[in-house]
Amino acid sequence: MSGQDRVGPLAGTRVIDLTRFPPGAYCTLVLADLGADVVRIDPPASAGRRPGGASQIGLMRGKRSMALDVRIPEANEILRRMAATSDVLVENAQPGAMEARGFGYSHAAVEFPQLIWCSISGFGQDGPYAGRSGHDITYLAHSGLLAALTPDLPWHPQAMLSVPLGALMAAIGVLGALVDRGRTGKGCQIDLSIADAAMWVLSGEDGQLTDHPLRIGVSPGRRLYQCGDGEFISVAAAEPRTWTALCNALDLPDLVDDPDPQGDAGIPATKRLAAVFATKPASEWVEMLGPLGTAVGAVNRGDQVPADPHNQGRGSTVTVAGVPVPANPVRLRDASGPRSSTATGEPADPGANTDEVLSEAGFSSEEIADLRARGVVA
Repeated sequence: MSGQDRVGPLAGTRVIDLTRFPPGAYCTLVLADLGADVVRIDPPASAGRRPGGASQIGLMRGKRSMALDVRIPEANEILRRMAATSDVLVENAQPGAMEARGFGYSHAAVEFPQLIWCSISGFGQDGPYAGRSGHDITYLAHSGLLAALTPDLPWHPQAMLSVPLGALMAAIGVLGALVDRGRTGKGCQIDLSIADAAMWVLSGEDGQLTDHPLRIGVSPGRRLYQCGDGEFISVAAAEPRTWTALCNALDLPDLVDDPDPQGDAGIPATKRLAAVFATKPASEWVEMLGPLGTAVGAVNRGDQVPADPHNQGRGSTVTVAGVPVPANPVRLRDASGPRSSTATGEPADPGANTDEVLSEAGFSSEEIADLRARGVVA
């Protein structure tokens, strides 16, 4: 899909994606699904290699690709010419690294005051930890969210949590900055700390940043139960209405008057519910109890996610290059129908769009040929 073919609320918005890691890729994926023309800047060494694996396909879809060696000084002039016709630049370099290479936000703020510059980093652009490196678990642990999710340490998340949270907040920042630029005509820098974004999740939990954090307890009405086929269901019947509906549906009316007992007092009720759930497969319990207001749901894993009837009916996953990936969760519609979609074409091979992107930035065919001959682009 060319930059001119994009549809959605961000159609006509050009984004330069200088990121190398998932935080930036998640962020620009949100923008691409909203219609922005996202141009990935890939290293020349990767040119022609087809993206593979669910992570690459899921995060690279819907974007064009240009292969440019950003490590060499001449790349700065190419980026400058691209920035002149772009709206947003997203980068995840170490704070100060792009400034040191000769084209950072301090340069862009003077040369391209309309440009929105989104800097995504682990700990932000300032503060004692600004220069430190890390991964998802680093930021999750630092933020307090890791310990808030369970007091029973150690535990180790098997999927990224803080990274997509940070990316979403970065995308929200870009959207806000675009609206602000529409009023003022001026761009800005977005300083997004992944650790800060993870900490923000605790906003709805008063006491989490004190010595007396609020814990959502495990009880008979709020826990996972294993069913007769070995699969699990989630039960969230922790208030009187849902607890009553659950007990009546399971023919355990004598438990209704003891609304979801906590701690050791809940052990007998937990055992009775577990014994009942063990008599049928998980899918049967979900189908039977789900419509009754019992707050019972499936615990989906792997290929069970795209196979779930609700996900199928809603189109919550799509297939890209033979790989099922999450669809764009932002659904826009008006009286005439949908106004947003999910890009399902195969991700562009690195460097597949180099010539057209450079041409759009004003480079002549002779200049492009010279840059390619010297290995600056591929």
